[in-house]
Amino acid sequence: MPELNVSFVTPSKKVFEGKVEYISAPGALGEFGVLPGHESFMTILDVGLLDIQPKGEDKFKILIVGGYFEVDNDNVFVIADEVVTKEDVDLEKAQKNIEKFKNELSSLSFDDANYERVRRLLKKYEGMLELAS
Repeated sequence: MPELNVSFVTPSKKVFEGKVEYISAPGALGEFGVLPGHESFMTILDVGLLDIQPKGEDKFKILIVGGYFEVDNDNVFVIADEVVTKEDVDLEKAQKNIEKFKNELSSLSFDDANYERVRRLLKKYEGMLELAS
C-alpha cells in the first residue's frame, strides 16, 4: 500500500517522524488532506487540528498554531510554530481565554493591527477544547 513519509517538527523539537497513510491540516485557505501520490505543493498553516493516520497505528490529532506544510514526491514536511497535545490542555484556562479573546475580538475591526493576533489566540484555545473532547 502506498504511504507518505512525514517529518513534523517545531523550532525546538521533533514531533513525529514516520510513515503515514493520510494527513490533514488547517491551511491558511482552509483544511486540506494529503494521500500518497498527491501533487507537490507548499502552503502556510493556520491554527487548527492536524490529523495523522500512521501506517498500521491509530490516528491521532495535535493542535498546531501556524507554520508551513510541504508535499514533495510523497514526502511531507510540517514545520509548526507551536504544538499543543491533548495532555497539554488545561480546560479551565482554555474556557476562560476563549471568553477573553472573543470579547477582545468583538471590539476590534478587521483592519486593526491586533486583529490577526487575537483571532489566532481565540482559535488556539477553541482548538484546545476540540482536542480535549
